[in-house]
Amino acid sequence: MTHLTQNEIESIENKLRNRQQELLEEVRNELDEREDQHLAALMGNDPGDNGDLSLADELADLNILRVDRQIKELRAIETKLAQIKEGNLNECIDCGKEIGLQRLLAYPVAMRCVSCQERHDQMYAHEARPSL
Repeated sequence: MTHLTQNEIESIENKLRNRQQELLEEVRNELDEREDQHLAALMGNDPGDNGDLSLADELADLNILRVDRQIKELRAIETKLAQIKEGNLNECIDCGKEIGLQRLLAYPVAMRCVSCQERHDQMYAHEARPSL
């Protein structure tokens, strides 16, 4: 396995930490916005019609999904930062082979090499699609 230089590792770690800060800010904003919406709803005298209530519920669900996605990405970043400390930043979690530098620079939280990621996507593609 090719060892990454200290500069390459630092570049990837900086990208991870910057994205981590962005996500934390986004989550804080989402939660603050949710709190503001809740307070406005409690203070308002006009509850609106069923359409307004339905739209408000849908928007709340979208906010929850967005925060959930952000938290999953934060967990992936934490895992990748732990891998940096352990010295196996570019090791595929499935086969143990090298994750290429260009892949890590483009997608710093990559946990799999391209081959294993393609296999994983094919095996679990149906899980990402909602069904009735």
